[in-house]
Amino acid sequence: MSDSDPPSPSSLLDRAPCPNCGEPWLRPTQLPGRLRCVNCLSRFELVSQCPDCGTHQTIARMTNTADMQCQSCGGSMLRAA
Repeated sequence: MSDSDPPSPSSLLDRAPCPNCGEPWLRPTQLPGRLRCVNCLSRFELVSQCPDCGTHQTIARMTNTADMQCQSCGGSMLRAA
């Protein structure tokens, strides 16, 4: 990405993209580890075991959008709730 390229929408909002619709509108709910997309209203749960490869991660360390990806395979650590 060069300096002349516009930033992506997810970097502007500093939010993770929704696994369902792809828009950067995931917001935490009142329940810990639960997120909801404001755009498509889908609900997600942050899980400790990767749904793709089965690798375990510590949820307490998943505090930003980068931590919502599996460190082993790069898959999403969000599961539809």
